[in-house]
Amino acid sequence: MSIQIARKDQQNPAKFFAEISTAYIEILAGVRRPEQLSRWLSDKAYYDISQRSNRRARQQALTGQSIRPIILIRNSKVFPTDSDAYQAVVLLDISGAIRAVSIRAEQIHGRFRITEIVLISP
Repeated sequence: MSIQIARKDQQNPAKFFAEISTAYIEILAGVRRPEQLSRWLSDKAYYDISQRSNRRARQQALTGQSIRPIILIRNSKVFPTDSDAYQAVVLLDISGAIRAVSIRAEQIHGRFRITEIVLISP
């Protein structure tokens, strides 16, 4: 089944990156756990996301605020950079505010491995 998923993602990487971006925002909001993305993340990216998630969880514990964001995918663009490497920018409408997520991924053994993911905010 993972071979079929990898082939599907190769045909439409923009959709794959949009789904990963949505999951990333949900992790930052405390709705998902970072382990749910670990399959696609490099060790460094997983560590960064885990640290951000932990900081957010501590902040929510102090303030008592826990709001599930409404996320709509506006646009997703993928740019090949190196051989078997991609840079993607995904525009999301997060509870009424437009934000961009930048993703860098490499293709290793037919699967994407995200090496960097960043929420770009003003």
